[in-house]
Amino acid sequence: MKNGFLKVFITECKCLIKSPRRIFYTLVFPLLLFGFLSAIFYKGVARDLPVAYLDLNQTQISSKLVSMLDATPSIRLSKIVKSQEEAKRLIKEQEVYGFIVIPEDFSKKIVKGLSPTVVCYTNNQFLLPVGLIQKDFLQTVGTFSAGVKIKKETQNNVQLQKVLADVQPILTDVHVLYNPYVNYAFYLLVIFLPAMLQMIIIMVTIYVLGTEFKYNTTESWYNLSNNNAFSALFGKILPYTIILFFIGWWMNYFLFKLVGVPLKIGLFNVTLITFLLIIVYQLMGVVIASISKDFRGALTVGSGFTAVALSFAAYTFPVEGLPTSMQYFAKIYPFTHFTEYYVNRAIKGIAIQFTWEPIVSILIFVIIFVLAFPKFVKRLKNNGYA
Repeated sequence: MKNGFLKVFITECKCLIKSPRRIFYTLVFPLLLFGFLSAIFYKGVARDLPVAYLDLNQTQISSKLVSMLDATPSIRLSKIVKSQEEAKRLIKEQEVYGFIVIPEDFSKKIVKGLSPTVVCYTNNQFLLPVGLIQKDFLQTVGTFSAGVKIKKETQNNVQLQKVLADVQPILTDVHVLYNPYVNYAFYLLVIFLPAMLQMIIIMVTIYVLGTEFKYNTTESWYNLSNNNAFSALFGKILPYTIILFFIGWWMNYFLFKLVGVPLKIGLFNVTLITFLLIIVYQLMGVVIASISKDFRGALTVGSGFTAVALSFAAYTFPVEGLPTSMQYFAKIYPFTHFTEYYVNRAIKGIAIQFTWEPIVSILIFVIIFVLAFPKFVKRLKNNGYA
């Protein structure tokens, strides 16, 4: 068994080294993909989002509000429009994310002590930029309103402390946990990079086994292993496991050391769970390659399984908000349990005694491999796909 394992392992290492395609998809492509995704979010927070505005008041007071809005981090008043129809057209053409309307009687109502209405229209197809625009809009208008009231009351000889108490009777003290910089790179890369990794793992595994099954070359492979299915399988996939381990380590080092995502535990600990993800997804790749009827079907199932797993990881949308049936459905993906453990341990720093359940859930998937292993042996002995 030992000699058979080494023969298969050495043969596969030679095959890997001689195949630029396999080296690219196993080693080069993941590194390029990580760099590409990081480049998308390199700014961390979206800034200066284009917004149109219509100032029907055209006074010094309305101009001050416009200046305050334009000075916010998220809003850039890039277009002056003459009508709401023009602003709607710009939104439809995706030139702006929204538009702001200052009414004609804006300054007159302020002088009379009335409350004018400033309207902000946004395109909610884009939740992230719209959320930032709405936050800065509400905060700025609230600050402007408070400033108007403070100025008016102090002119009437009301004490400043009393005015401040009337303007904001309850003070707030907000603390942002786990992502104190409100950095979207820290938020999204934590899920996107592992999601890309699990796709690569399963597709590489299916490709390595599927090519043997497709071209009916399993007989020589099986003979090389001294007719031992375990030696044949693990000698075959071990070279890729070693490379993927390096990719998994680099992903964590890149995330937590280079990008700077706050890490609550040691890098070694978070890398171990990544190695477990690699092993489990390799085993799932073996299962899919073995039970599929042909190579194309195996690749289709593998790509679908990993793509859908990202949606059901319930990271950007909480799992509690899913329908009950979908909450159970989400548990059939190892990536869901990995994400839960990865975030709770690495990002939140929750103790291991409170986060062990996702690890057990991931290990349960090994049972699926054990049940499907006879099917792999059958493919091996029958010289691949029919």
